[in-house]
Amino acid sequence: MFGGDTGLPFSRHSDVLHGAIPSDPTELEHLVAEIKRRGNAAFQQNALEEAEVLYTRALAVTESHSMPNRHIFYANRSAARCSMGKAEQALEDADACVALDAAYAKGLFRKAQALVKLERYREALVVLDDAKALEPSNKSVTLLFAKVQELATKQKGAPVVAPSKKVMTRVQETRSSPAPSATRTTSTADSSVVEEDAEIIGHVRGYKKLADGRVTTFFNNELTEEAKQLIGDIAPKQVQDLNAVQIKSVDGGSAWNQGNTFEEKDMTAWAKGKLETIVAGVSAPLDTEEGVVTSVQVSNLEGDASIAVVRGAKRYIFDFAFTLACTLTQGANVATGELKFLDLSSDCGGDYDVEAVVPSRYQSEGGKALHAALTSSTSPFRKALGAQLAAFVQEYHTF
Repeated sequence: MFGGDTGLPFSRHSDVLHGAIPSDPTELEHLVAEIKRRGNAAFQQNALEEAEVLYTRALAVTESHSMPNRHIFYANRSAARCSMGKAEQALEDADACVALDAAYAKGLFRKAQALVKLERYREALVVLDDAKALEPSNKSVTLLFAKVQELATKQKGAPVVAPSKKVMTRVQETRSSPAPSATRTTSTADSSVVEEDAEIIGHVRGYKKLADGRVTTFFNNELTEEAKQLIGDIAPKQVQDLNAVQIKSVDGGSAWNQGNTFEEKDMTAWAKGKLETIVAGVSAPLDTEEGVVTSVQVSNLEGDASIAVVRGAKRYIFDFAFTLACTLTQGANVATGELKFLDLSSDCGGDYDVEAVVPSRYQSEGGKALHAALTSSTSPFRKALGAQLAAFVQEYHTF
């Protein structure tokens, strides 16, 4: 039994949950990759307790080793625990993830999800704002931000706006009546009722009195003669010499963006087309026996890509998922399978979530060999495929 906080046996995972931690770096990498694959599969199947146990095992295995991307396991376990209703523990995991990699937007997203579960909406908005700064085009972050804004407003309560009070005041208005004769003039005083705004009369915040005695709002900004003289002539003028107008190119942004503010360019079409061509047709021999593994074609390609410019710095963002059909040819025998990329994104650091599906894995030696080649990140095929994906990222960064 493994996982003290769950207390549930998962016998089908006993090969990775129990036993000594390998000392050989290659074997250790294989073990961690397999635990991660099983944890992700369990999470997608909503087997949350199972996923929690597997991610916990991955953290235990990597604790005493300097392995990269350890923060991802904290983020994944945070997601599982958040879905299980363990909001406090999910928040602790998300904090641990962010502590290891503050630039990992998904870690901030997981932290915000945990804060939402705890109804700490305003804190969640701050965290999501940081995530948006890292990945402005992340749709999940944008959608959650809008949802939390609404929840925060409801939690605070809509402000009560009191109706404007009206008071009735009597003023004396003196008028001269036409005299019946040139030597006699009489005046009569008529009473009239005038409505005035009590808030203006009381000089409440939001109003001001001008030098000439008029009452107006603070939003009304009339320039004095002195201010006009200081500012000078600000009327629009026609440009006579167009060559005299110099537009400077801002580093990382467009020429029109002289303020160097945020702008974004959609690169989805280019990225999808590039991925479909660059990962198809990759071939590599098996590691220990004869045979060639080949990627055939891409299907179910979903996601988006964009280049964001934030304060003059470019961010190359992409987030895709797709299925790559593969074959293993050994003489006349051909085994088929799929390598599913569950999370091919710019914040993975090259450590993409994949899942190998080979129907004949347990029925034939070819199926078993193909599954091993697709699963192991150190197999010749996975290395060749990784090189192609690295080339995709490198070319993407040339824009």
